[in-house]
Amino acid sequence: MKSDKEISIDQFTEAEKELVAAKVKSLTQKMSHVPSKKEEKEILKEAKRMVMKDRVVKETTKAVIAKKPRKASAAKESEVKEYSWTASLSKNPRALKTK
Repeated sequence: MKSDKEISIDQFTEAEKELVAAKVKSLTQKMSHVPSKKEEKEILKEAKRMVMKDRVVKETTKAVIAKKPRKASAAKESEVKEYSWTASLSKNPRALKTK
């Protein structure tokens, strides 16, 4: 049997608590009969899970931080848009030496 940890209502903000209540109401209306206590618990659990999933999606999309650009020397070939030969030669003076 699948063991899901129940999400505490304390983890939600006031707006999210209202969303949970609205989802519970909509899920209850979809059932077409009066749910038993066990079904009510399952509906509440599902509503909390749905709201938490939306919250996690929002946070992860918001938390995508712009990555620090790599140095040209450390970049992969596909990431290099422009390559400056003069800059690479000035960076590596041994490349200018001829035998």
